Amino acid sequence: MTVTATARAAPLRLLLAGDAMLGRGVATWIRRCGPAYPLGALGGLLEAPDLVIANLECALTRRSRHWSGAPKAFYFGAPPEAAQTLAGAGIRLASLANNHVLDFGVEGLHDTLAALERHGIAHAGAGAGDGIAAARRPALVDCRGVRIGMAAFCDHQADFAAAPGHPGIAWLDLHDEPAALAAFAQALAALREAGADWPILSLHWGPNMVWQPRPRFRRLARGAVDMGWKIVFGHSAHVFQGIELYRGFPILYAVGDLVDDYAVDPAFRNDHQLLFELELAAGRLGAILLHPIFIARCRTRPAAPDQARWTAGRMGALCDQLGTRIDTAGGPWRIAPGQA
Repeated sequence: MTVTATARAAPLRLLLAGDAMLGRGVATWIRRCGPAYPLGALGGLLEAPDLVIANLECALTRRSRHWSGAPKAFYFGAPPEAAQTLAGAGIRLASLANNHVLDFGVEGLHDTLAALERHGIAHAGAGAGDGIAAARRPALVDCRGVRIGMAAFCDHQADFAAAPGHPGIAWLDLHDEPAALAAFAQALAALREAGADWPILSLHWGPNMVWQPRPRFRRLARGAVDMGWKIVFGHSAHVFQGIELYRGFPILYAVGDLVDDYAVDPAFRNDHQLLFELELAAGRLGAILLHPIFIARCRTRPAAPDQARWTAGRMGALCDQLGTRIDTAGGPWRIAPGQA
């Protein structure tokens, strides 16, 4: 077998990371130490996969005028050069359907889109120009002959919602489950038409600091897999939640944060986080590999042994509740479809 054929036969490695909040204190460190500071310590964890995907939880802009809607507690904005933080870490696809990408208005969104495109980072979930169509337009990335596609939606910050002729995010009222499932089906049809081999449904949903997904979210996620989505990529909680394997496909209800400057809750210990690596081959999930990470001083690094032990215990318990077992012997930790 040739080297090329061997490479093609190897599983595709897709890494899902949580919220990348590059504003406030993280932005200060970027200005002081350069764009590699927040994620550079992760090294090979982000460099080895074929594709890294994250949720960008801020605007990339120099603008200072906040969103004109109702006042918010927090506005997250990073300088445009923070796009190099993402690109330098190997992130090639970003979800923008969240409650912070328009914190600095439509102009800030335009700046964000331009910064990502300058660095070759595909994106889904927010758009300019043709309003709703742009926000709901899926993103496509080709990796070693496999086409990864992603559509992204958010269930909060309704005043950020794209409208005809008005830029914004792909907002959905997830209380209206039939309408949400119809939107999922429409996005999936667009990805199928574009030839996506692995359609990913990115959902920024639910409240902060909760360990379990709501029953409604479990129904929606299973409904998405039933119609043909192969990966559900949830985020927003700022902590990880358990993983469900449903019909052989992964539902990640919440993947936590990749980097931030948030206060650490002593009960949730939200400085303890995870990276989720999926091994994909021949249209099937081979395994999920879990990599414990730790955030301190606006910088993320591999977790120390004591930090990893706490994360293993917490994640193991959360997965048990969803019928999924993690093998934490050695590293990285592993979930295989047969272990569910």
